[in-house]
Amino acid sequence: MIKLVSFFAVSFAALWITLSHTIGLSGFYGDFISTHPVIILSIYLFLMTHVTITAMSLSFHRYHTHKGVVLNPWIDMPMQVWLWFVTSMSKVDWVAVHVYHHAHSDQEKDPHSPLHKGLIHALFLGVFDYTKGKSLPEVQKIQKTIKTNALEKYIHNHSFTGPYIMTLLSMVLFGPKWGSAVAILNFLVSPIFAVGGVNAIAHWWGYRNHVTSDNSRNIGYILPLNFLTCGEMDHNNHHAHMKSCSFRHRWYEFDVGYFYIKILHWMKLAQVKNAYTPKTLKQELSQKVSELIEHDYRFKKRCEELAQEMNTNYSDLKARIEAYCGGEKVKLDKAVREFMEEVERTYRANQRLKLSYV
Repeated sequence: MIKLVSFFAVSFAALWITLSHTIGLSGFYGDFISTHPVIILSIYLFLMTHVTITAMSLSFHRYHTHKGVVLNPWIDMPMQVWLWFVTSMSKVDWVAVHVYHHAHSDQEKDPHSPLHKGLIHALFLGVFDYTKGKSLPEVQKIQKTIKTNALEKYIHNHSFTGPYIMTLLSMVLFGPKWGSAVAILNFLVSPIFAVGGVNAIAHWWGYRNHVTSDNSRNIGYILPLNFLTCGEMDHNNHHAHMKSCSFRHRWYEFDVGYFYIKILHWMKLAQVKNAYTPKTLKQELSQKVSELIEHDYRFKKRCEELAQEMNTNYSDLKARIEAYCGGEKVKLDKAVREFMEEVERTYRANQRLKLSYV
């Protein structure tokens, strides 16, 4: 570690001296930043964060870890190179640690859990847990199962070469002074947003659409934050359906990452393998409500009574309720809607309490 810090310190000083005596202290675009530094650097940080987390979400997360989508190599590899430049992370390390996280989510071995490490630690110091996690024997076993090409192997074996190149480019563009500031902003993206932010906040606070064995939550309604993190804040949805490349399960939720995937799919640069959507959620709810009516004597009896009142039979009424829950445009009397809502509330209560109604 001391050798690495010394190397970067010497390299940084050499770059500063070289650039200041060649293209000058302002670089090619340093004067542009110096006009309104706070505004321009804030915009730069927002865009840099969104682009970086989008690359991480689409490539490392939804494609290489969970296989919900397959990206064209001409899209995937630039994303991986960008992540290498900005964060120093490689596909091999990130995927292995994330698989390990899901295997031990919110348990003692979880490298990201705020329940065990505390919210502040997970949020701001999660990068150190990530670094420690990728060296664990269990994680290294996972690493050996991940297929890599020549470039991915090089990135994995030379992780800090990427940020070094990015720092050099930043200094050339903006000069040593502003280039250094930009390089620091680049490197802060990963610890705060990519590694710490999502796993800390979304395992601490929010609502749940699905019952899972961990404490994953949804906070996608904080739209600027969810946009910044490419839809990753609807985290309970993801933990409930890990193979899905869509994190939007309710009509009011928004997953910009899946929007990007649909565009790439339309351009034939991505292939959607698995997508759990609001339509899927309604279909699943329809099936569960139907099963509950069929297996719970009280609900079955009430459904039969309602069918008699409406001059129809039990099977037809239950089919109409299933269609209504599934999102189809079906007219139901007020009494039937109230009955259906009671069944749905019971199903959700049973789900939360892990009770079987069969």
